[in-house]
Amino acid sequence: MKTYRKNAVTAGVLYFLGTVFGVLGAIIGGEVFISLMSSKPLAGVDMLSLVAANSSQLAGGALFTLMMGILLAAMTVFLYPIIRKDSEELAMGMVLFRGALEGTWYFVTALGFFALVALGNEYIATGADSAALQSMGNVLYQLQYRLGEIGPIFFLIGAACLYISFYRSRLIPRWLSVWGLIGVVTSCINIDTGYGFYLEMVLASQEMVMAVWLIVKGFNSSAIAALFAKTE
Repeated sequence: MKTYRKNAVTAGVLYFLGTVFGVLGAIIGGEVFISLMSSKPLAGVDMLSLVAANSSQLAGGALFTLMMGILLAAMTVFLYPIIRKDSEELAMGMVLFRGALEGTWYFVTALGFFALVALGNEYIATGADSAALQSMGNVLYQLQYRLGEIGPIFFLIGAACLYISFYRSRLIPRWLSVWGLIGVVTSCINIDTGYGFYLEMVLASQEMVMAVWLIVKGFNSSAIAALFAKTE
């Protein structure tokens, strides 16, 4: 009987590195990056001048965002073979939403950041007097803002599919699966009172703990045996 040990370790490493890249992107990304990724648009500023002044930070944040997207999308490929033994539907939901759609969202978001950087640099090079470039920059910024509202939907649906399967199958301890499901619920709560970050940290911290668990412990062998018995 396969233990799927390599799948667990690889998925854990990808989870961990993806989260690290995401944190690094947030740290170095700068004001514009944070405003878009947190869906809190800036108002009353010369957008392209601000982008140009923080172009290196924004480009760095975009690069780390792209790397995070690649790693987290790849993670679903390694979890799929074992998750599908519990439920084909939940496995496909995880791959579709946390893999394909979320990965595509990260890719498009990163491209949008790079495009903003290019526009900002061109805006400064032309003497900061191009109304056409300024309009293009504002449109692209608003598009990035709207994308920032869509991405979490893909993430949360995919995460829900994963944690429901983990809870059902007991591949990881149920307390860890319940923690993940609670994190999904708290992340769905959209409030602007300053607590949104802390609610999102419920799931962020859970995923780091789960990543370490997968690397160190792997999947529950008795749960794997039960899944094989069910599918025979």
